[in-house]
Amino acid sequence: MTSRDYFKGKRIAVIGLGQNGEMVEDVKFLIKAGALVSVYDLKSEARLKNHLVFLRTIGLANYVCGSIPADDLLDMSLIILSHEYPRDSSFLKGPIEQKIPIEYSETLFFKQAPPVTVVGVMGACGKATVVSMLAPMLEMACASIEGQGFFVIDPESGDGIISHLKKIKSGDIVIVRVVESMMRELYALRMSPHVAVFTTVPPAGSYDSSPFEILAYQTYNNFIVASDEIIDMIHSLKVQPKAKMLRTKSSIIPTEWNIVGKGEHDRDNAALALQTARLFKVNDDTAHHLLGQWKSLKGRIELVKKVKNVEFYNDSASISSSATTVAVESLSNGKNVVLVFGGSQTGSDYRSLYSVLPKYVHTMVLLPGSGTMRERALIEKMDHIAVLSAPSIEEAARLALEHAAKGDRVLFSPGFEAVGFDGSRKERGERFVRAVRAL
Repeated sequence: MTSRDYFKGKRIAVIGLGQNGEMVEDVKFLIKAGALVSVYDLKSEARLKNHLVFLRTIGLANYVCGSIPADDLLDMSLIILSHEYPRDSSFLKGPIEQKIPIEYSETLFFKQAPPVTVVGVMGACGKATVVSMLAPMLEMACASIEGQGFFVIDPESGDGIISHLKKIKSGDIVIVRVVESMMRELYALRMSPHVAVFTTVPPAGSYDSSPFEILAYQTYNNFIVASDEIIDMIHSLKVQPKAKMLRTKSSIIPTEWNIVGKGEHDRDNAALALQTARLFKVNDDTAHHLLGQWKSLKGRIELVKKVKNVEFYNDSASISSSATTVAVESLSNGKNVVLVFGGSQTGSDYRSLYSVLPKYVHTMVLLPGSGTMRERALIEKMDHIAVLSAPSIEEAARLALEHAAKGDRVLFSPGFEAVGFDGSRKERGERFVRAVRAL
């Protein structure tokens, strides 16, 4: 049975089109495969208008915006969730009781895909950067082998995930950026990446017992690629993974290789990519050439503009304490950072971040949000850091400039999820960029 045969005639509810419409391509694939697709999203119809107009033109059966009627879902043969909606959402209680299959795009993809080699990139931060470095190397390696396919699975891309089923075949290589919620999902699926690449320790809350339980189903032919710190943590586990462990550090990147990044952490990321690429017979000359062409990603410690001898950086992709820690340490030259911080809570533990901020930051500008409210008392207890509040991103940029000195760096690294009125992570980053350019 082909993937199209599997979906043909099924009544499918897609819940959430994603923060930036990431699910649109998958909905398009399902419709063209002959499924009767209905879209449900808590966002307003006005916000989703462009996506909905397009999907209606290709055969979308129905859509509901602003609410998710639980009774509608009881008539479905399959429910697909975007990452915005957890499995314990109240509207899923009835479908769970009726044993209606509930999937995320990734779990559905791996259930329907033929046997493939999976490279999983995971950790608290740096995943997208490692994927962006590694993907061109593996793509080139696959291109040299007749019939060898290569795919990137990224829940934040607009390329879709399920839609890759129309091209993928047995033996292909798939790189997956494994976001925190998917670590639990893949473990429940009894699936481990054949090559597990850890950028940093996965954040608290992304697992039930151990940050490395996702390795449980690796075999002796599999690999783990990580830093000394993470490999040592894995060695301390009571139950040892069966896979071969490969240690890596920035020093494996020759000093003459020019990695255009933001500091030592990007050389660490490049080392992870290089060590992984070597497993797939990518030679160092090819890796050197491709890493030399690599460019930093938008919204990840991205230099926006210099205003009155103050540099402004956009790190709006940061939604964890670890990501903000890396950004602050990378940019600081002494205590010269003004940090714009705050948003909706994520469950991350911020105590380790607060222990290092006084070394690098002299002023914090806090944005509204449930996470900011929860953490504010601890933030204000930090010594030698001035704490200000801003009602908006635009005002935060203005206040940051007002309290910055010549040679300072203003860093927008929120460490929390985007607040509803700020839109998505991408949208809040774009707002910050516009605000800085208007100064």
